[in-house]
Amino acid sequence: MTDDEILAAFKERRTTYDTYLQANEIQLCTCPGCGFPSLTDRGEFEICIICFWEDDGQDDHADSILSGLFEELQLSGPNQGLSLIENRINIGRILESNADMINGEIDLNTARVLETIAFYQLRRMDIEGRMTGEESAQDHIWLEWQEVRKDLQTALVVPKLPE
Repeated sequence: MTDDEILAAFKERRTTYDTYLQANEIQLCTCPGCGFPSLTDRGEFEICIICFWEDDGQDDHADSILSGLFEELQLSGPNQGLSLIENRINIGRILESNADMINGEIDLNTARVLETIAFYQLRRMDIEGRMTGEESAQDHIWLEWQEVRKDLQTALVVPKLPE
């Protein structure tokens, strides 16, 4: 997929989930970084469990405003200088790669995706409950915690249905 196709797929995915959340009065928000319904609120610096984007309230217009006003400055927000568009393309490539491995597609079944995200959030909370705060970055529990995101990214891809 091209970058433009990945960004179009992001927009479609986010619209699908936003519509479902609103129609079913579900108090979740779609992540501006990946488009999945993974945030409890917008602009509260919550970190997405799927794409690891820290939501500082930026959205579609942020990249163009920043690049136009501050071209010469090296700005770094909570996302370590990664732009929202770059994040969308990165996560899109990861999801497409996962889909290619199983001849699958990104899951757009909203109810199933919500259940999947909830399952992995509980898994991560379980790991966090076993942490003492004294672990090093190389400790097995941190590696296990990081694997949750990779496992979730894989679980968001489903086999294509036969035509």
